[in-house]
Amino acid sequence: MNLHMKHLMRKGTILLCAGALLVSPACVQAKSGSKSESTTVPADAVSGGVIKSNVYGEVLVTREADGTYNYTFFNDDWPAVQSLLSALNSGAKIDLDKLLTESSTSIREITTDDKTAIPNDIVNSGAAASGNRGSFSVGSVYGPDLNANEIQQVQTVVSNFMIQNNVASMSDIKKVRTAHDYLMQTCVPAPNGNRNHADNAWGALIYHEANSKGYARAMKALCDAMGVGTYIVTSNNSSSLKDYMWNTVLINGEWFIVDVFCNDSTSDYLMYLVSDETYRSFGMRWNSGDNIPVAKRNYK
Repeated sequence: MNLHMKHLMRKGTILLCAGALLVSPACVQAKSGSKSESTTVPADAVSGGVIKSNVYGEVLVTREADGTYNYTFFNDDWPAVQSLLSALNSGAKIDLDKLLTESSTSIREITTDDKTAIPNDIVNSGAAASGNRGSFSVGSVYGPDLNANEIQQVQTVVSNFMIQNNVASMSDIKKVRTAHDYLMQTCVPAPNGNRNHADNAWGALIYHEANSKGYARAMKALCDAMGVGTYIVTSNNSSSLKDYMWNTVLINGEWFIVDVFCNDSTSDYLMYLVSDETYRSFGMRWNSGDNIPVAKRNYK
């Protein structure tokens, strides 16, 4: 079956037969590249909803009487969606519910503003996450000034990262460590921070060179896709490092600071899951009025 066929049926896990995706006749038909805004949602979708994944676009989820779920990918022409379908056709065991709902953070209207913390919503759980919305878009937190092709490249790398590491089965602490180590292994501090999108996720994930902003935005792209609460935080003019970015991440209901750029530059875990107090002891300063969560302690 051509990978542009968009229909998956799940009952506990994805069902595959002789390399072909099993399709329910109740699945919605949608042409390649169509969008749900222009597609009538059928009556049987009331038991499910449209998941708006920032990696895989919009996906219609419907629940059948026998307990199975149908998934209709409206953006099946995206490379990230094609890579997912290819993995499923190859027999990969993927919890599609978690993969889709965890990558549905509410970021559509959020644009990059280096003076404020940029949050995401902690995602809903279950297949029918119809209230979620999210999109990689030009000028998004993942990379200002990226064109559509570059954005799709970021999506594809993030998708492959999630599939290859089977992140849907991980705890949040494991997800954060996996994303952190992935960036340390695949990216290096950029010798020139003004070239090759070094200040955003494309530089870190595609060109593999980035400054602190690129590392922080890439870390957020990975955490958003995995359903881990995360902020990007920017230093103010009183800081020992100006025009500098890092992340705060949510682990078991507590926030911690992660500075991947610092750790990669020093080949150490000096700034991994630390408190505000520890980070400030190195001269770092930021505006507390930006609604940034407080990291109260170092993670033990």
